[in-house]
Amino acid sequence: METSTPTPRRKFFSRAFSVDNPIIAKELKGRMRGRKGFILISVYLSLISLIIFLIYLLLVVADGLSSGDPSFLQTVGKVIFSTVILMELLMLGFIGPALTSGAISSERERKTIDLLKISLLSAHSIVFGKLSSAAAFLLLLVITALPLQSLAFFLGGVGLGEVVVSTLMLVVTAIFFCALGLFFSSFSQRTLTATVLSYSTILVSFVVFILMLLFIDLLDSRFGCKSDIRDAIGSAIVWVFFSSNPFFAAIMSEIILVDEQSLYLTQDISMFFGCNNLNLSLPSPWIIYIALYALLTAALISLSVYFVSRPDQ
Repeated sequence: METSTPTPRRKFFSRAFSVDNPIIAKELKGRMRGRKGFILISVYLSLISLIIFLIYLLLVVADGLSSGDPSFLQTVGKVIFSTVILMELLMLGFIGPALTSGAISSERERKTIDLLKISLLSAHSIVFGKLSSAAAFLLLLVITALPLQSLAFFLGGVGLGEVVVSTLMLVVTAIFFCALGLFFSSFSQRTLTATVLSYSTILVSFVVFILMLLFIDLLDSRFGCKSDIRDAIGSAIVWVFFSSNPFFAAIMSEIILVDEQSLYLTQDISMFFGCNNLNLSLPSPWIIYIALYALLTAALISLSVYFVSRPDQ
């Protein structure tokens, strides 16, 4: 009986993502056997729970409504759900690079990178092993926060589609931040350098995003809005730029879902651009966000493999 020969692609994925990858087993055991992992999870959930409690208390005091009012409960449910998602996005941005910024550079500091390279593991297996272990821990954080998100179901105002979309955004964000830290660690000689570069990149991207928002708002107030093809193309480019920020992508997707009852497309962008005469259908920001960050993650992983496989200078 003939047996089929596995293709090179199947060999690659089986080696890179195999549970027998010793790097995945080593990293996960080292991270979960100590106290740091459990302390981090406890602090992570405690902070989110505390903020949810404070927001609920603030809404009760500010509105002075009974907890049995359906409209008030739906408002609280929306606020709690949005707060949990935004808090998770913020914390993933802090925790993700910290888990991977020393993945490769620490091997150089301990003088073990050469032993790792001459082993039977390929550069792909090394990179995916380091990335998989860190991403698995971040996904654990996302999963442990699901019960806090489910509070919104009991209060109302949140649908299953919002939960699925937000979970997809969180997963893609977690993997991207891990890949970002791993990228800088792949060519840095020191873990401190990789860590500083990772957080500096995140900070600079947010600063550039805010400056570009101010610049776009200035152009819009100065030149106004027309309905020709140039404004349509410009609006589409600006829409993609808006969707590149996780917080804006999440907030705009929620606004579109509430106002237009649409999870995939928006037919009215006048609420964002102030162009009443601009009729343009665009994908919901969460779709652009997931596609864009998936491509960026793939590029960072490819570059990390390249830097790990080349000889150290």
